[in-house]
Amino acid sequence: MHRPLVAAVVIAVFLVIVPASSASPPAITYTIDGIVGTNGWYRGSAFGDNVVLHWHVSGATSSTCLTDITIPGPTTGHIETCSATNPDGTTTVVTTPIKVDADPPTGVQLQVTRPPDHRGWYNHPVLVNWSGSDATSGIAGCPSVDYKGPEGAAVVVTGGCTDNAGNSTSTSVAINYDATAPTFSELSVGSTPEANVVRWSSSEATAKIVLRRAQRASTRRVVLYRGSASKFVDRGIQPGIEYLYSLRAFDQAGNESAEVTLAGLPKVLTLRRTPYVPRAAPKPILRWGRMAGASYYNVQLFRGAKRVLAAWPEANGFGVPAAWKWDGRRYRLRPGHYRWYVWAGYGARAFAQYRTVGSAEFIVVPRSKP
Repeated sequence: MHRPLVAAVVIAVFLVIVPASSASPPAITYTIDGIVGTNGWYRGSAFGDNVVLHWHVSGATSSTCLTDITIPGPTTGHIETCSATNPDGTTTVVTTPIKVDADPPTGVQLQVTRPPDHRGWYNHPVLVNWSGSDATSGIAGCPSVDYKGPEGAAVVVTGGCTDNAGNSTSTSVAINYDATAPTFSELSVGSTPEANVVRWSSSEATAKIVLRRAQRASTRRVVLYRGSASKFVDRGIQPGIEYLYSLRAFDQAGNESAEVTLAGLPKVLTLRRTPYVPRAAPKPILRWGRMAGASYYNVQLFRGAKRVLAAWPEANGFGVPAAWKWDGRRYRLRPGHYRWYVWAGYGARAFAQYRTVGSAEFIVVPRSKP
């Protein structure tokens, strides 16, 4: 007996393994054509108030992104979206807010915070403020200027306002500014028998000069001159009196110089009594009152206790020279304390008939160097 023959069917199954894709999702970037401002703003572009957004896509099979997108300005925050897809997925990129402000601040005004100090001139620092508005990005600042120079007439001071995008608007004002007081130089007093000649030079030719005079040992001062000259001839002097001259200069901006004082030393010395021993001008002239019937006078000059000069003038005055020869010796009128005596002579000198007229003192001071 035979067993039935069973056929075996073998089914072969093949597993095909498909390798995973090695591609990456699409890459999306963007750039913006525009003038970069501040604080994340754009100040428009070379073509006006707009900026242009450019999408850059790679590795995509499809995309919703436009290549160039014009973003109109002004805008406080425009957003664009770009999506791209490939077999492995989709990438979406959203821009940050794109802010555009190409317009500078408006309504910019300035304020000078106080009126001029003197006749349209400022002679101290002056604060200038600016203000304005900006409708889009807003005002970032309007700096003030505490003006301190340079000096001059109609000096232009410029300032303004800047918005948050970096746009700015400026405006100017012209002011007269001078904070420097005038000064004196080349000061001198020249003494003559009839007048004292006061000379000066001011650092500003147009400065107004006020010249006052007082007698030495007196507090009473009188105004002799107001003006812009550089010399004054004082013919109101008295012989034997020292005068003190004081000068001040005032410029067109109201600046006032320091006061300077000069001594006017008498050219003519007399026998009058004063509360001080006068200082004499160079080559002083000794003068006294006429004595009735006198034919001549005898003048003697002492330096300290030593007699250094004797003369017999016929007139009631004698000019002391800068240098002389007497009693076989040479002398100079050098600095020191001097006393002089005068006698009136009657008849011939051989009879030596004299009457005392008086005596007085004076001081010769060292000459100042120029």
